Amino acid sequence: MKNIIIFCVLLLFIGNTYGQPLIIKGKITCLNQNANSTKGAENVIVVPTFLPAKSAITVTRPAGYFEFNTGVPITTLQDKTVTIYVISRCTSCKEIARRVFISEDQDRQNRDDTKKYVTVKDWMLNADCEKAQLKPFAADSLLNAVVKQPAQDLDKVSAATALTGAPAALNFLTNLVAVVAAAPAGNFQLQKLLPGKIHYGNFLLASPLMQSANTGFNFSPSRDMSEAVFWNPSAIANSRKPNNISLLTNLKNNIKAGGYARLTDKISLGGGFIYTKQDEFRNSFFINTDNIANPAKEVDSLSMKLREFAAFISPVYKVNKQFSIALTIKSIWQNFNVPYKVFATDASDIVDTSIKKQHIDIDISATYKINSSFQLGINFMNLAGTKLYADAFVPGQAIKPMQTQRSAGLGLLYKWQRLNVGADALFTEDGFYDATFGANYVPFNNALISAGFAVKQLSYSLAFKIKYFRIAYINDNNWMVNEKRKGKSGILNGKIYGGFVFDLN
Repeated sequence: MKNIIIFCVLLLFIGNTYGQPLIIKGKITCLNQNANSTKGAENVIVVPTFLPAKSAITVTRPAGYFEFNTGVPITTLQDKTVTIYVISRCTSCKEIARRVFISEDQDRQNRDDTKKYVTVKDWMLNADCEKAQLKPFAADSLLNAVVKQPAQDLDKVSAATALTGAPAALNFLTNLVAVVAAAPAGNFQLQKLLPGKIHYGNFLLASPLMQSANTGFNFSPSRDMSEAVFWNPSAIANSRKPNNISLLTNLKNNIKAGGYARLTDKISLGGGFIYTKQDEFRNSFFINTDNIANPAKEVDSLSMKLREFAAFISPVYKVNKQFSIALTIKSIWQNFNVPYKVFATDASDIVDTSIKKQHIDIDISATYKINSSFQLGINFMNLAGTKLYADAFVPGQAIKPMQTQRSAGLGLLYKWQRLNVGADALFTEDGFYDATFGANYVPFNNALISAGFAVKQLSYSLAFKIKYFRIAYINDNNWMVNEKRKGKSGILNGKIYGGFVFDLN
């Protein structure tokens, strides 16, 4: 019985090994602008000559990385040499082909019960990256041509035969210099943008709820006044200190800076600015305007960038000990690109158009201290009805998506000794936008612990302030999109904020 069990286990192991498909991966590098450094070569095509249909384009994150699943059991390729070819703009590079010996012991670090990996190491194109990398559109077009090449007949390969590729495929690759110059030529015009991830025109709506270290207290601030100038400057009249300078930033895509000064017992003046940026790689369709019969081509790496900025100035008037009001005058900017045209040759560049908007708008805010424990705040924002673009659009598009900025923020604060509890809600012309709840606590002198979350977005924040300086973890649940410089660690990908809050006499 014992022998039968051992035999069955061996059969299972052999069957599993036999069926494991081979995955080939690696990284291709090129020379950076500094000749003494290298970087990953993006948008070059990696071709397994024995199976061109499995060709892949090196990616942007991480730069230069490629991986393709051959779909062929490793037992078919084991102890054989395969040839892998790279297609780039570098016509003089000698490192265009690598011969790789296949054995199951090459990559133990990434072993998997259902897959076998072989890593191609130390592959560098001895050329400047700008001269080696293909343009995204050209890479897509060339890949479409490469994957149509015939595969080598693996059933006719002997144990001692190297897999070099089918003669037709080899001839295609040998003459590829001419193909690179001619295959994708033509004028291509943007026809359609597929849905993206960036939130256009929403930064003023999201900032007090999802990107704050004072979550739940922005529309009725009291203990922490670092963002009062943006969301309810009328509360400045009740601040414990007459002057303030504050900063909060993640040093990547979001910064808030502001301050205020008490000019008289009744009048204060505040000001500040907010800046955000987002970027992504977006899918789109282009058509060849030189050849109407040519079908539209999909591009999955269109680089989209959004910059949004607002500057605030707020005079504040204290009516009495319980009630104060403020008027905010703000300037709002929006700037983003739309890559709309390309002459798709080896030396081509996608042409961007820049879309810009700038508006002046006003807010009216008020704070009412119901009693020593409860405080109510309200801010009627962007009363002039500023509209920002709600998405990127194709140039010449008749109807452009717009996002109205007019909104109202309502905040309620409850104080109980060391603990404060707050709630904020934001309403737009479309109805309820989101609500947040927060709490802050004074554990000892000159320290403040704050936490809060948003109901709809499910974002949350945790902050610690010690005297003048603050550190915060703000997870906006991927509301801000930054794909170009995306960190390997999610916790460090724009979620750690730092700054200061100087309350001055």
